[in-house]
Amino acid sequence: MTGSSDMSDGPGVLVPVVVDEGDRCFFDHPLDHVPGMLLVAGVLDLLRAREPGWTEAAGGRLRLSMTFDRMCELGRPVWLRGEPVAACDGPAWRLTAVQDGAAVCRATVGTATPTGPAVPPGRAAQTVVSGSAQSVVSGAARGAGAPADPALVHRLQPENVLVGGLVRTERAAVLVPPPEHRLAGTGVHTPGALIESSRQLATMLGHTAHGRDADAQMLWLSLNADLPTGLPVAVPLELRWEFAPARGARSLFGFTVADSASGERHGWCEIGVHTLSRTGYLKRRAAK
Repeated sequence: MTGSSDMSDGPGVLVPVVVDEGDRCFFDHPLDHVPGMLLVAGVLDLLRAREPGWTEAAGGRLRLSMTFDRMCELGRPVWLRGEPVAACDGPAWRLTAVQDGAAVCRATVGTATPTGPAVPPGRAAQTVVSGSAQSVVSGAARGAGAPADPALVHRLQPENVLVGGLVRTERAAVLVPPPEHRLAGTGVHTPGALIESSRQLATMLGHTAHGRDADAQMLWLSLNADLPTGLPVAVPLELRWEFAPARGARSLFGFTVADSASGERHGWCEIGVHTLSRTGYLKRRAAK
């Protein structure tokens, strides 16, 4: 969502985030704010332009950490600024999305060692139940299994549903977006598509496991991920969730990204959300 022609010649960057309300991927349905996934994609786009090897290397891993300070409003310019930094585990970029002079979200993104943790920190890996691989819908092709109910993942357009229906509550297939989709890669699972699949599963679990109302609004608080790059879509993936109860209006969903056939773990994604009732959300928006 950023334009490389606007990048400076120095190590730092200041680029606009393009907010196109006609984009069916990010504006799948009418919204009154800029969706968090668009900001995630903007960060990944900037990284792809500056450090293409980090997002495209076969057998690589990408580590991303984001916090969301406030909602990003429509109709106002959004800028992404940042610079490369030396992180404790290697080179990284530190980025901030800014609107009206205030931070909307902050991100640190870099490469991860292939031997790093394959599950969210502090969470045990789920045990693969014998024989369960046969019951999991493969996501290697769009037609390989039934997508999740669009209403449960807050999508309208069928091509934007990137997660399958739940298998025994805690598991769901990763569906590969069609080639023309904004988050699609060239024959590989992209970090952006894996994050969107995780976001959709977190949304679905908010309703099915935490009992949130159908019209509840789930706002991003945080995103932490350690994901594969260059992994062929021929490898069928699924997301595995270790049950964690909601803490009031807040929930933290941690997912392991695993091969649905072999059980091999390829990474993880953890999403924190704050859930508001429809009435509470409207009151919050009216008070902004």
